[in-house]
Parts: sequence; structure tokens; C-alpha cells
Amino acid sequence: KLRRSMLYVPGNAPAMLRDAHIYGPDSVMFDLEDSVSPREKDAARHLVFQALKHYDYAGVERIVRINGLDTAFGLEDIAAVVCGGVDAVRLPKTDGPEDIIAVEQAVAAAERRFGRPAGSVKLIAAIESARGILAVREIATASPRLIAIAIGAEDFVTDMHTTRSPDGVELLAA
Repeated sequence: KLRRSMLYVPGNAPAMLRDAHIYGPDSVMFDLEDSVSPREKDAARHLVFQALKHYDYAGVERIVRINGLDTAFGLEDIAAVVCGGVDAVRLPKTDGPEDIIAVEQAVAAAERRFGRPAGSVKLIAAIESARGILAVREIATASPRLIAIAIGAEDFVTDMHTTRSPDGVELLAA
């Protein structure tokens, strides 16, 4: 599927959740990770679940960037968004194929639990470290659910102990 545009929407912004599709993006990515403070994670998850369940996005692909499975929020995020009807889950900070496999297993369990067809929820990996770049071939082949890989530029340059430049030359090797 061609994704020319992807609109990022904080999961804790109800009005933005409701109206995200009106701008005509190919995809909308609801963020439960970096744009949501720890004290708002549960409320944001509930808002995103309700948006997925009740709003008509007029054919716009619905993606949710979850919190990592190494946090207290990741598994609950997966359950809520799979139950809500998400099209794809974006994994943050993917460093190796084991990250994909762990999320795939959690998504498969949620599909069974909520009666979704097996394999209906796709995955997108965010590579945000040098380790992830070095493992990208293994990441890319870790699951048939994986439909895209993205570079998380800010975290990547932080991991590389550098800063973003106006021309983004520091991202070219990645």
C-alpha cells in the first residue's frame, strides 16, 4: 500500500482523534508513546480505543504507535487497539527481530481474544538506534505481518551522539 502521507495524532487529543481523516492522509498514526505523558497513558489508550471503535475514518489506514513491551503499557496498548479495530501497530525502538516476534505474539493473542481474523493486524517497525540499523535485514524478515520500516530520526541521532542538521545528512547512512 502506498503511504504518501501519514498524519501523527497524539492519543490524548480527543478533537484531533475525531477529525484526523478530514485532511486526506493515506494513514493516520495515533500515538500512545512519546507524545503522551506517563500520567495520561491509560486515558489516551481509552480515547484511541473509542476513536477506533466509533469514528468512521473514510478508508484512511489507522495505525497506532504503542508503548514498548518493556514498559508497563505495551501489552495493554496492544489489547485495546486490536480490540478497537486497528489496521497496523507501530513498534517503537525496534532493535532486533526479537522485538518484532514478541509484538507479533501479543497481537496474535489479542486477535484470538477479540475475534479478529488471524494476521489481520499488520506491524510497522521503527528503527531508532544503531543496533536496529545493523539488524534491519533480520527485522525485515522476522514476520509476514511487517509491512513497513521507518527511521525514528530524533532517537537515532541521539543514539549516535550527534544532532540533527538542516539537510539531515546524519541520517543518510541509516
